[in-house]
Amino acid sequence: MKSDMVEYDIHRRGIHTDEALAMFSRIVSSERAKGRGGIFAVVTGYGSTGGTSLIKSAVLAACRRYLKQNHIKGFLDGEFAGDFFSPQCMAFPAASMIPVRYRRSPNPGLVFVCV
Repeated sequence: MKSDMVEYDIHRRGIHTDEALAMFSRIVSSERAKGRGGIFAVVTGYGSTGGTSLIKSAVLAACRRYLKQNHIKGFLDGEFAGDFFSPQCMAFPAASMIPVRYRRSPNPGLVFVCV
């Protein structure tokens, strides 16, 4: 089943973290300008060498800054999408808007953002 959630892929082979962050910043600005107040997913990758993706770590850090600056309403690491009782999911203001397919198969290579 296809969800209608917008998904942006900022994790391309060979992309540098600063380029991915610039893309993420443009995406957040664009989504805020739409004024829908919805959520979207960002594909960050999960780290192919068994560690955490540098892009994902940078996006999560940017989300923390954007939240403090009121540029976003919340964010959720994709690995917690299916765990509604985790503190991370409970703090995400749009947890109920996450499509079922993401909740059934949590993905650590995603970050959900609420604008």
